[in-house]
Amino acid sequence: MAEARSHPLVRRLRRLDILFGTAWRAAPLLATECVLAALGSSLFMLAYPLGFRAIVDGAIAHQPGRIVTGLVIAAVAFPGGWVLQLIGGALNSRMTDMGNLRLGLRIGGLATGAPFLEHFERPEYLTEIDTLRERRRTLAGAPAQTLGMIRSGIGFVGAAILLALVWPPLIVVPLLAIAPALADRKAARVEKRSDDELADPRRLLDDLFSLASSAGPARELRTFGVTDGLLARHARLGDEVNSKALRAAHVAALWEAMGWILYAAGFGAAIVALVLRAAHGDASPGAVVEVVSLLRRAQRQVSGATTSAGSFATAVTTADRLLWLEDYVAGQAAGAGQPAPAELSQGISLDHVWFTYPGQQTPVLRDVCLTLPAGSTVAVVGENGAGKSTLIKLLTGMYRPTSGRITVDGQDLAGISPQQWRLATTGAFQDFVRFSMPLGDSVGAGDLPRIDDRAAVLSAIRRAGAQDLVASEPDGEAGGGLGLDTLLGPYVGGRALSGGQWQRLALARGLMRDRPLLIVLDEPTASLDAPSEAALFASYRDAARNSAGETITVLVSHRFGTVHMADQIIVMDDGQVVEAGDHQQLIDQHGMYAELFALQAAGYR
Repeated sequence: MAEARSHPLVRRLRRLDILFGTAWRAAPLLATECVLAALGSSLFMLAYPLGFRAIVDGAIAHQPGRIVTGLVIAAVAFPGGWVLQLIGGALNSRMTDMGNLRLGLRIGGLATGAPFLEHFERPEYLTEIDTLRERRRTLAGAPAQTLGMIRSGIGFVGAAILLALVWPPLIVVPLLAIAPALADRKAARVEKRSDDELADPRRLLDDLFSLASSAGPARELRTFGVTDGLLARHARLGDEVNSKALRAAHVAALWEAMGWILYAAGFGAAIVALVLRAAHGDASPGAVVEVVSLLRRAQRQVSGATTSAGSFATAVTTADRLLWLEDYVAGQAAGAGQPAPAELSQGISLDHVWFTYPGQQTPVLRDVCLTLPAGSTVAVVGENGAGKSTLIKLLTGMYRPTSGRITVDGQDLAGISPQQWRLATTGAFQDFVRFSMPLGDSVGAGDLPRIDDRAAVLSAIRRAGAQDLVASEPDGEAGGGLGLDTLLGPYVGGRALSGGQWQRLALARGLMRDRPLLIVLDEPTASLDAPSEAALFASYRDAARNSAGETITVLVSHRFGTVHMADQIIVMDDGQVVEAGDHQQLIDQHGMYAELFALQAAGYR
């Protein structure tokens, strides 16, 4: 399958489908109207110089019929051509908008459909995705750009034929248009190379701007007085990026200027030669008017064609990036397709698991061997950077081990469909999402098939200890609580929440699924007080023990007042499991856990 997708012919067909099939599927009637408008305007624009010639020659020869014919042609063709161009521009803009929307859905579906997270964490992959996102509209405009080139091509060929009928050597002038076309292609390659080199600095520039202009970091930036320094860093990086981009723009402009100078020289020579012929009686005044009009049209056609060709070349390279993303996602999704177990009877085991992040050299997890029994509650502790969150990523199937394997009731997790495993897991994370949507949907997103089940949503909210947020009547806000339909976030009519309130909603979202095989809690309670965290974990522990499906609950926390309740405590250090057991066993070992527990307990005395 992968070989078939990468075959040159198949790849070209896929590229054509992206460039043109997207707009056609979005609006076939609109695409047809755009084609007809482009063809009609091209023909009209070729006709009116003939009308001018008939008017001039008829006036000199005192031929009223010829003058009237010229007037009719010019009166219909000139305004008709411009009207069709205006209509075509509006239709093309609408078609580009519709294609842009379709491409956005396609790119978003691919980015979120990849089963693993590698494309979000490798810089070279991020560059591809960022460029694809930034040039999405250019890609959506490929049909309009192509119509522009077709319109220019019709005008160019028609003008060349009409010029040759006046004086054959004049056909050389339109052929000189190859020079600016080639120069523009060279300029486009220069600018593309510059864009690729500046992708990382521009992403950092955007991050600095977001940091300085977003509400979230504002308090901390002002507390430490780093706003001026941040803006200064943004300015320095912006100057550096602009300087390199400007150098590339100058080189591109130089190439374009060389092409147009050559064309302008041929254009001027043709006008001088034709005027001399007219002076010697070898050409009529009407022919001179026709040729000047056609050459000016040819000049505009060349300019329009080169602009469209440059944009189309960018669209083609962007389409190749989309093909790369499709192939990457297809490669990631290939193979694994077994369903997850309906329930756990044994548990989850890690057998000599090693893991190194893509693009890195140092392993983050080293020779991890663990067994998480079905129905158990497991706490993972350790200092920052010990590998706790990476272990959670592997357990939830966000990454696969570099070596070793993870088994679920003896079945290799690598052989289970990532989508099926996600449906069997749930959790809450320290970097939880603040969904700007109605409160009920924000919680119900944890189990999409039941997002509209208000009883299930309210049950999850109560189990997360967030019942004080919700009014007694789900549809209203009586008693000061929020309704399930209350919009959350900094919007007109929206309600702002504290960090702890957002965190409780994230926990409720993680409780929406009734019988998951695995619940992961990766430091999800940083904004809660210690008693609230302990009560919450106790409810998770009790729910796991009473679960008919033998759910495993894994908690990552730095609070040992919560951790000590777990059935099994795993102590990690430098990517390795250094201790494992229950609280009393680890205290009796007088090892790392006992030391950390004593240090934290001393702080409460």
